[in-house]
Amino acid sequence: MVSLLIAGIAQADMIADLARNAEILSAKISPRGDYLGVLRISEDKQSLVIFTFPGMKFSSMLTVPGNDQVGNFWWANDERILASLIRQSDRYEAARSTGELIGMNADGSKKKYVFGYRAGGNAGSGRIKRKLQTQYASASILNRLPDHPSKVLISVHKWSSGFSNYVESVWLDIYTGKQSKRVRAPAPNAFLVADNKGEIKFSFFTDSSQNFVIHIRNPKSGRWTEYSKSPYGDAQTTPIAVLEDGKLYVSHSPDEGPYGIYTIDPVDGSFDLVYRHEYVDAEVAEDSDGIPYGVYTMPGKIEFTTLDENHPWSRAVMGLQRVFPDGSVRITSATEDNHVMIVNVVQDTKTPEFFLFDSQKSRLNPLFDSRPWVDDSKLAAMEPIRVTARDGLELHGYLTLPVGSDGKNEALVIVPHGGPHGPRDIWGYQRFEGFIPSGGYAMLQINYRGSGGYGPEFERLGHGEWAKKMQDDLTDSVKWAIDQGIADPERICIFGWSYGGYATVMSISREPDLYKCAVSGAGVYDQDVQYTRSDFAKGTLWGRKYIDKVIGPTREDRRQASPTTFVDRIKTPLLLIHGEKDSRVPIAHARALQKAMTAAGKPKPRLIELKNEEHSPRNEKNKEMMFREILAFFDQYIGDNR
Repeated sequence: MVSLLIAGIAQADMIADLARNAEILSAKISPRGDYLGVLRISEDKQSLVIFTFPGMKFSSMLTVPGNDQVGNFWWANDERILASLIRQSDRYEAARSTGELIGMNADGSKKKYVFGYRAGGNAGSGRIKRKLQTQYASASILNRLPDHPSKVLISVHKWSSGFSNYVESVWLDIYTGKQSKRVRAPAPNAFLVADNKGEIKFSFFTDSSQNFVIHIRNPKSGRWTEYSKSPYGDAQTTPIAVLEDGKLYVSHSPDEGPYGIYTIDPVDGSFDLVYRHEYVDAEVAEDSDGIPYGVYTMPGKIEFTTLDENHPWSRAVMGLQRVFPDGSVRITSATEDNHVMIVNVVQDTKTPEFFLFDSQKSRLNPLFDSRPWVDDSKLAAMEPIRVTARDGLELHGYLTLPVGSDGKNEALVIVPHGGPHGPRDIWGYQRFEGFIPSGGYAMLQINYRGSGGYGPEFERLGHGEWAKKMQDDLTDSVKWAIDQGIADPERICIFGWSYGGYATVMSISREPDLYKCAVSGAGVYDQDVQYTRSDFAKGTLWGRKYIDKVIGPTREDRRQASPTTFVDRIKTPLLLIHGEKDSRVPIAHARALQKAMTAAGKPKPRLIELKNEEHSPRNEKNKEMMFREILAFFDQYIGDNR
């Protein structure tokens, strides 16, 4: 297996190893199989390395000057890549998109900004030659246009203040940057869907009132017609791909249950079911040309179901799943003849890996390990669980026991996920929470009501219940672990981030005798602070409407859903962690909680401020320090030597 950065893997501290960011992010092979592109991180900066294939000799490297980095890349044809850019700034720890595209040949020649405000510039030197119209906009690739090797179809989102970012599609020349065949979207901030010939057929967007709106385009007249409109929280029909017969693949829920995959006939509007799981949402898998070939679901572990058993990618995934029965196989790219494929394998007890698969010889060879320094033998397995809440609602989640545990009478940490609406706990390598079982503690994760992934009705059950039934689900899950003999009732703590941080503090106010300690990261503690100072509430028209929907429209609703209101009930030792530059959940939340607890005569909780971090910590040193502080806090209250 190839390592680009490390000659030998030192046996290092597991916590330090888990805090390190991935080395390899993605790998993609060129259409004819002459080159392999690898997106990697070196010295905290993302760059693209291109090798000849199959010899794996260095061909070229794409790096950009200053604080810019390569964000992602695509093979536009066999000799040329397009890459998007992200930028690091002093304000944000997380790099953000610049909206630009750079074109470069595989041998490193003809390197050029082909889209964005530096269009026409030499990407190697950073000098800008104003030969193209510069655009203050963001581009995303819609279609590789394989029948037009010098062109790609892109979506262009114009930059402007407020909610008026208009969108259009254009054919972009990947060598010159010239644009043609523009199609304007019917509304600002829309996403466009094209057929495999590059014809724009559908648009979908969320309007300022949080309605999800779909339009259909008549390719002859160019006119758009509204197809459907559904309010936030209701089942939405999301376009996925246009089939050769003109029908549309969509994600759809006809009865508010889990989202399935359907086809729509745009002539009569009829739906036909393609695939639907009993209780979790389905995700379509598409090949390099956007053709659906299978479905992934996650009822517990990740499962693959073929939609076309004769499709080469589908056959490959089904065969490789037998090689990795405890993992999930996804194809990142393949040659035009599907002879050679790059495969990404995700498992819970291994760091993500990339393999080379020869489909004709059924030969599999390792390429890269994303984190080769991690000792996989020390990674704990995630076991899917089911818990019945007090009102009879079935909940799903995961129990992760420390390596070597017999699963009895364990010190346990419950970790409510963030969001809360949309995200869910997922199976696989735990790049953030994995330090908990590695530190010797059992970990419980539950997809409480309101989580994503189980259909719109399940998600909507959490609206208005942040401080009530969603907390009951966490309590019921802990009591389940106690009743099963898994958890020692005298050694239970809770840790969460973002909404999970909110849930942590709300839980210790509602259940003051259940938890021996609590750690809350980037939590929402005062809903009025969130309503007036968070980025999405201040910077969007829908932000406050979202809060009105999921919390309630009145100030009293927000007060009753704020942990600061109930600090008088707290007696659990509490540690707070927050990024000093968090704009999504401002650090003012943590200070408001400290102030409220002091006013209530409670001990002022310690606050660890993460320097130069936004909402999610990314700096390796910050993460390592944070992991160690959290484990030391657990050790103090539920450790073996407490």
